Amino acid sequence: MGVKVADPLLMREINKYHVLETIRCHGQISRVEISERTLLSGTTVSAITGALIEEGLIQAIHTPINGDSSRGRPRVLLGLVQDAAYVLGVKISELLTTVTLVDFRGEVVSSLQLPIRMSRQPAEVIVDLLEDAMGECVAGSGVDHKRIKGIGIGVPGLVDPRSGKSYSSSVFGEREIPIGTLLSERTGLPVKLEKPANLLALAESWFGYAQSEKTFAVVALDQTASLGLWLEADLHRGASTLGPTFGHVKVEIEGLACDCGQKGCLNAYISHSALRTQAASALGPDFLTQPLARTDMPAALASAADAGDENARRLIDEQGKKLGIAISHIINLINPEKLIIAMESARYCELIAPGLKAAAAAHSFRAHFASTELIFHTLDDQLWARGAAALMLRDIYSAPWTPAY
Repeated sequence: MGVKVADPLLMREINKYHVLETIRCHGQISRVEISERTLLSGTTVSAITGALIEEGLIQAIHTPINGDSSRGRPRVLLGLVQDAAYVLGVKISELLTTVTLVDFRGEVVSSLQLPIRMSRQPAEVIVDLLEDAMGECVAGSGVDHKRIKGIGIGVPGLVDPRSGKSYSSSVFGEREIPIGTLLSERTGLPVKLEKPANLLALAESWFGYAQSEKTFAVVALDQTASLGLWLEADLHRGASTLGPTFGHVKVEIEGLACDCGQKGCLNAYISHSALRTQAASALGPDFLTQPLARTDMPAALASAADAGDENARRLIDEQGKKLGIAISHIINLINPEKLIIAMESARYCELIAPGLKAAAAAHSFRAHFASTELIFHTLDDQLWARGAAALMLRDIYSAPWTPAY
């Protein structure tokens, strides 16, 4: 979107956004430091912060210089008003729904997880379940419903952030579910949908490993493999706005058939459905009947490998190789400062890491691989939900020039 720099009102809104973002990133900060970090003049910063104080979004905090309250004028720092607004973040997975209420600073106020299976439910029932879960979360917080300004939702699969629809999901299948529209009509609040990998990228930027990075990537291994790209301090969604389809990166020419109809896709080797098929072949069909295998296949494979099952170990090594090849494409094309790999099972993550790193190194341009930091950690539904809440908080901070999705 082109920015008309000659429009004073538009420029003021853009500057307001950058001032709010700077305050959020640094907690408490002086006007002089805001000016230095945003390259705005002191006069402009004073005018914007004065207006933000009047709006009740930020507050002046008077602190003694060097901790001595008896000497000189206190230093004035600016910080976000914690209860200026609240938003809800929701992470929907196959067996669990996580709801988190956060304040204007992005801090968690209340959170709950409910074992809700939505896979075969009609759209109206899905919205009923979500509304009930959010209502329970808010009721436990003591926050007035009128203070809530929006809802962010993470749904695995193919999500269109413009229409608020889920088109292809491991939770809802191939149905077209207009969750955003239905929930907005029901609650009277703005609702934004996003795929979990993008929410993880946003959460890592706000709260996690990449708070100071302008370019990084998040690979999430949930029901399928997905990718969130953070380029030049913003989510990258591409021309279609659907974002990268990382699970369909080719890792083997004329390889296994994928659900998309093509062959050799990463998801054909690393998705949960692919893991079940491969585990049944390598370890026998009885392996699938084990309680852990029914609920957490990666953890079940890791447990079998730790117990000395060579077939399980070879399967994990092969999965690491395939994922490493796919990750090398990100490194070669983007060369991000950090590449965060998030998985559900901590032990599976540990076991798959050596093969993944070796394959990524072998298929990456050497200088790019050396300058990209690989970070492994366990998937956290709370972090996902917090990322969904941050998606809505950005709308409150953002100026009219930002995209409407």
